[in-house]
Amino acid sequence: MATTKDNCSYEEYVRRNRVFVLGAGFSVAAGVPLTNELIRESLKLFSTECPGIYSRVENHAKEAMGNADAELDIANLSFSDLCTFLEFIELREYGGGERWSENGSREKLALRYYLAKTLVARTPKPEHVPELYRAFAAQLHAQDVVMSFNWDGLLEAALEAVGMPYTYDRSNDAAVHIYKLHGSVNWLLGEPNLWGEAHSTLPWQKLDFHSNMMDRAIYSAAPLLQSSTWIRCRPLGEVDPYIVLPGYGKAFDVRANAPLWYKPEAAFACTHNVYIIGLSLAHDDFFVRSLFLSNLPYIESYSGVPGRKIVIVNPSPEARKDYAFILHKNNVELWNESFSLAHVEKFSSEVDA
Repeated sequence: MATTKDNCSYEEYVRRNRVFVLGAGFSVAAGVPLTNELIRESLKLFSTECPGIYSRVENHAKEAMGNADAELDIANLSFSDLCTFLEFIELREYGGGERWSENGSREKLALRYYLAKTLVARTPKPEHVPELYRAFAAQLHAQDVVMSFNWDGLLEAALEAVGMPYTYDRSNDAAVHIYKLHGSVNWLLGEPNLWGEAHSTLPWQKLDFHSNMMDRAIYSAAPLLQSSTWIRCRPLGEVDPYIVLPGYGKAFDVRANAPLWYKPEAAFACTHNVYIIGLSLAHDDFFVRSLFLSNLPYIESYSGVPGRKIVIVNPSPEARKDYAFILHKNNVELWNESFSLAHVEKFSSEVDA
């Protein structure tokens, strides 16, 4: 029979553990570009380094905008619409037996490559990570769970800067657990290869998501979080970043990462407060919305420990509308502000209270 002391110990353990959910707004203060700036910089780099494939992507972008004969207006380009149109191109190639690889068409893979390369170039090195992120990383502990929808490696750089180990697949109980549900700039789907032949020049590590239902594994390579590594890389080669693009193709791509989406309530079972930082809910981001709708309204019952709360840190005027499905509950707070050191101090003080 459990004693009062046992119950107190369990409650104390659970109350210390938190879930942090990160969106693009988390990284912006470090100089990591938001979507519009990222698209602009990535396409510029793409056009310079790989003009042949870029020209096809540019033409597809103009078709997606319904203006094939005009100059590409990147300022008004919908990233989601472009990615959805590229899925149509890939479907057409797949139907004709012309698909470049299992991971997609050349246009899609090259676009992912330059998105990832641009993000890595704009992400600070561990020694240059701003104090905000060093402080955030320093207050994390091994039983915290970080669910990130970001492709960038800012959190990894911050953890490295403060000497905190991390794991993507729960293989180290002494490390901070990072669930990257939209993939990462340093991930690869399938074994390392070059044009279909086994090929590896990087220290790829197979991620074990403890699931036998996936035919192909995901690998990570820490050097790809450093911009210097990308100098000797080329698109359509060994470095083929597994990042889940927006648009309707997400329904296909995210399946490779399915074990991280399977029963996500496991992340909430032995944790307490939930902090959602800088995550806006796009109208077509149906997977993230569904994840939240199927979990956030019920987390009070997951651990059995009372007093649990959800805090949303988001400066957007749309945040109240985005989270209307949960804001009516008494245990939910909206901090309608940009992420700052003051918030990190609050996270720490609520653990110590």
